[in-house]
Amino acid sequence: MDKLLTVSIAAYNVEQYLEQTLSSLNDRRFAEEVEVLIIDDGSKDHTKDIALKYQEMAPNTFKYIAKENGGHGSTINKGIELATGKYFKVVDGDDWVDTDQFAIYIEKLRSTDTDLILTPYKTSCNGKENIVGLQTAITPNKIYMWDEAKKLAQIVMASITVRTEALQNNATAITENCYYVDIEYNIYTILYTQRMVYWDIPIYIYRINTSTQSVNKKNMVENIAMQEKVAYKVVSIYKDFQDKNNISDYKRQAIFKQISQSVGATFRTYFLLADKKEAKKRIAKFDQEIKLISKDAYNQLENVLFIRVLRFKQYFFVSLLRDLYRVWILKY
Repeated sequence: MDKLLTVSIAAYNVEQYLEQTLSSLNDRRFAEEVEVLIIDDGSKDHTKDIALKYQEMAPNTFKYIAKENGGHGSTINKGIELATGKYFKVVDGDDWVDTDQFAIYIEKLRSTDTDLILTPYKTSCNGKENIVGLQTAITPNKIYMWDEAKKLAQIVMASITVRTEALQNNATAITENCYYVDIEYNIYTILYTQRMVYWDIPIYIYRINTSTQSVNKKNMVENIAMQEKVAYKVVSIYKDFQDKNNISDYKRQAIFKQISQSVGATFRTYFLLADKKEAKKRIAKFDQEIKLISKDAYNQLENVLFIRVLRFKQYFFVSLLRDLYRVWILKY
């Protein structure tokens, strides 16, 4: 490995934000130890021009990679393929890092040798930032094995830095031409790591509340087939890995937090459909497909109260839950 850290930038039509993203990673304190791969996913705007400016400015740090459009997952796959850093981190092209905190993080990264580093992140909405921690009782700076991190909360991509070899040596393949694939990446990270540490250094700044985001409610309804696809994929990953390996109890719990998020989010998107009968029909069909892929996963999901109530007596409460959810959505 040539660098300490590879930062893979998922860049698709992000000319409005990319300058901020790249400038936050352009600092002499860590320039020689970090490579920033700007993966241009077939952008039609000036993403390329901005990326090339930084490549010319700091060629030992920034590398521009052009590829045909293949979705967020394809940029992650390409980043993993080309990474030369000991560690790997994904940053979306409309997000950025806190440069000073990032310098502190790199200083600590120089002397670590664990598989997974977790950090808090910040959300930014209309210029207001809030720190999002892991909401966990694990002690900062202490190395844990997965089975020791019993109270680890659900991890998200913005929190993750992972040893590159863990991804490259296990043929990690994220679904392409699809939104909502962060969960796949999170699950692969859980499966392919053993030792972890939590650092209380909020480096990632996640921009929220933009109309173009795939998690915008209108966009979620339009892209519901992609949610289904990812949910089926993560259940399949779990089943395939379970069939070949013995997954420890706490890894299983961490994976099921991810699966329940994916499945639960898909259920809630069905609630946004205009037709109640269609919503119930789609929910039942989706749920039974999960059962066909993995009966064990289907049964484990019964431990989630929302899903257990949803399934009660052949989805008897779907209409009520749908109405309550739509009221809540309109309120917030």
